[in-house]
Amino acid sequence: MAPTKDGRKIFEASAFSGPIPPPDLLDKYNQMIPDGADRILKMAEKQSIHRQCIEKWAVIGGTILSHFGVLCALIIALATLYFGSNLIQAGHVISGSIFAGSGLVGLVAAFIYGTRSRRQERIRRDQQNKNLIRQK
Repeated sequence: MAPTKDGRKIFEASAFSGPIPPPDLLDKYNQMIPDGADRILKMAEKQSIHRQCIEKWAVIGGTILSHFGVLCALIIALATLYFGSNLIQAGHVISGSIFAGSGLVGLVAAFIYGTRSRRQERIRRDQQNKNLIRQK
């Protein structure tokens, strides 16, 4: 705070958001710490690279899990049809039909539920992003 001629005090404040301070503040860092601005910029670059790497692996992991889920569903479907057809060929027509049918109905229900859940999650995230944009 600095007093004026008439005795009033003036208060000045500044703020910034983000990893990189404004240029005048970077210059002050350079005056206080040798290569201070360069160190801050390198830190921001490293953080950006780190965040992008984490996001990339999150996408890759989600893709792998998605393919693994489809593979598991295929195995379950084939096994259900195989054992259901074996029951039918052995003379247990009703049991075999119920076994094969219930397994396939369960897979279809799981896919429908998963699709709806993902759609609802996308809608929820879109709404959150819109709210964040409105706040800025």
